[in-house]
Amino acid sequence: MKNIIIITLIFLSNSIKAQSSICPTLNSFVGEWRYVNGQDTIRIYLRTGDYTILTDGVRNTSIAMLFGWHEFKSGNTIIESNYTNRNMTLPTNSNNEVLHSYSLSLQLPQCNIQSQKLLGNITDITQCYETKPVIIIFNSAQTQLTWSQRSRTGFGFGTGCYGMTLPRNFVLTKQ
Repeated sequence: MKNIIIITLIFLSNSIKAQSSICPTLNSFVGEWRYVNGQDTIRIYLRTGDYTILTDGVRNTSIAMLFGWHEFKSGNTIIESNYTNRNMTLPTNSNNEVLHSYSLSLQLPQCNIQSQKLLGNITDITQCYETKPVIIIFNSAQTQLTWSQRSRTGFGFGTGCYGMTLPRNFVLTKQ
């Protein structure tokens, strides 16, 4: 019985840690989001976490983040995916990052829900793991995300990876 209580407490503490304490508003975005257009399907899974930016060893800044994973399929063919990593332990700072373990990092500027905007980046797995800037506009019910991404000038220079794997614009619906 004692072991069951200990295991339950550990599970609960890990669940609580996974939620953002800096910006609890982000918790409404946690879960699976989906876009379907004909044969194309995009699934995105978001989780919140607090992330400390280590600066000069004296000052550290904590920010609330949405970490995400995506899968892009055409029919039954997976074009790119890191979706299986969605249950990984989230990084808390740059010292415990695992390279390419998540593909999205988003923020709600000033934790202001009225802005109805998330800003961040996606890693384009197929295009040499290049990072693309993302702007997401969400509806007031927080059930739809209007996604917009772009390539920065000079992307692909030296790598030969040009363009984007995901569509430039699409609308995700909360599942």
